[in-house]
Amino acid sequence: MACVCFFIHGSDAYYDAGREAVRSVLVHTDFPVFVSCDDKTRLKLNSSRLQVDECSRYSGAHRSWRFLGKFRALEACIRSSDEDLVLFLDADALLLQPLDDRLIRTALNHHPLGMVEQTTITGSTMNRTAFWEHYRQHSLSFIAPDLAPPTPSQFRYFNSGVVFGRKSTIAAITDWALSEIRRSSSDHCIGQHMIADQDYFQVWTNNLFPGICQELPWEWNHCEYWDVGFPRRTARIAHFSNFCNGPAPDTATRMRALLG
Repeated sequence: MACVCFFIHGSDAYYDAGREAVRSVLVHTDFPVFVSCDDKTRLKLNSSRLQVDECSRYSGAHRSWRFLGKFRALEACIRSSDEDLVLFLDADALLLQPLDDRLIRTALNHHPLGMVEQTTITGSTMNRTAFWEHYRQHSLSFIAPDLAPPTPSQFRYFNSGVVFGRKSTIAAITDWALSEIRRSSSDHCIGQHMIADQDYFQVWTNNLFPGICQELPWEWNHCEYWDVGFPRRTARIAHFSNFCNGPAPDTATRMRALLG
């Protein structure tokens, strides 16, 4: 079995979107669901498969702390879970099709971790080389400045809105990231660029353990910001990402309409 983890916090828009995301997992799987949130009373969901853990906020003022809190959510989920697979979904990621552990293991293809590569930003000229340059100048420079980046052809800009894998591997990434975060004495940013959970996943998969991550097909993390024709009905997970700006006012309504 797999356990599904969510981190929901902050504005009502996050809770409204997160409620739809959790509901989609309860509808389409038999998995237990773990939600870490900053106010239990605002979730307003009940299920025998749902465990809700109230978390304390990071003391840092920089907006990156809202995203780095995902690792504390994962830590709490792993501590409370007996399942050997963990699926982490952003609060604006909607499961559209039935899912079981057999499908997850098949998708992993014997890898301990799986994510979708984001290859572009729709309407822009962004490509893998441009993402590599961003990774080199920001993620790697902040987290592991003594390491040389992989070559652009070896680099993958994985999107951490949907992450799944073996619990032991997710736990190792989480322990490492939390340790690095605790050691950092500065705000998690370089200039105007925020350093968040995705940067830690990218350093782990591109520099520390290259080849560890299965490149999942697009349907596991389908988003209008990097896929044409959103929403495609053949997607497994529709991700209503708003590029770290939080759910838009109509996000929950769009999610609800797509889930049906």
